[in-house]
Amino acid sequence: MRWLLLLGFAFLCQAAGAAEEMTPPAETGPVPWRADHHMHLASADICERVGDCLPDRDPPTVLAADAVRALDAGNVNKGVIFSSAYLYGLPSLGLDPEAITRLVRRENEFTAAEVARYPDRLIGFLSVDPQQDSALDELRHWQGSRELVGLKLHLTVSALHLQNRAERGKLAAVVREAANLDLPIVIHIGGGSFGAADAGIFVREILPEAGRSWVQVAHAGGGFPLTDNNHAEVLAVFADHITRDDPLTRRVLFDLSYVPAPEQGTDTVAALRREMRRIGLERFLFGSDYNVLTPAGQIAALARLDLADEEESILRTNCAPWVCPDGGESSEPEP
Repeated sequence: MRWLLLLGFAFLCQAAGAAEEMTPPAETGPVPWRADHHMHLASADICERVGDCLPDRDPPTVLAADAVRALDAGNVNKGVIFSSAYLYGLPSLGLDPEAITRLVRRENEFTAAEVARYPDRLIGFLSVDPQQDSALDELRHWQGSRELVGLKLHLTVSALHLQNRAERGKLAAVVREAANLDLPIVIHIGGGSFGAADAGIFVREILPEAGRSWVQVAHAGGGFPLTDNNHAEVLAVFADHITRDDPLTRRVLFDLSYVPAPEQGTDTVAALRREMRRIGLERFLFGSDYNVLTPAGQIAALARLDLADEEESILRTNCAPWVCPDGGESSEPEP
């Protein structure tokens, strides 16, 4: 999945016995995508415990250099790297809270060190398991970090159910603290049994805690385990609020990592496209979910959405404020 950049050319023309160099306009090649807003790295320990890492080295890891090569192959300028520390909250790993606290810190440190190798290309986010009592302390530890400038949460991995009041309260506390620290927040909410009712709870009870922080909904409200029915229903809940200009959703963005998924049928894809248009393409960010998929692979997958050329152009140039602070980013609609 490697793209070749088209090269400009020049040629020499002679006339009337005198040599004169003439250079026609350069063929510039495809316009780069501004940013991949959803990428992951993984330390050797995460790869050993969870798997699904690059197999071409011993021990398997996913490093910053791998992400940059993937960006180059997809003709993407920058990448947002999410720490994989939240994976230590997987119930299947059976880790006690003390071990989770220690390993989450180590994985966040690994991500920060890797992102620091490519400061002009990569932006890092720390991650935590919001179910853990140590989550707030971990957030505060990274206050002012130049490498980890946002927070990634994954409700499915953390086995957090929004319809459970106690679990919802823990999530709200973490989101509130991230907002106090002026961090943008990326949240994987969807997948499995997560449906329209859960999305409504998220909008009403979690988004208010985000204050002025931007909230990026991963996978446009979908995710793993993949369900073909719930995804469009979840996105429709956000569309309903956004079309009413609900203040709670004015700073909500959506990434299109692994959207549409190969397993999703044509009816679901059509429903997703309809809800995207209701929301407005300006709120959608390109993302690949690297290393699940490469940027080049996700760009190819977007063809299934059958977007108009001008809509694809919007996606190509959209850039979140934490990636492109100089402008051109998705912006909060005027009240």
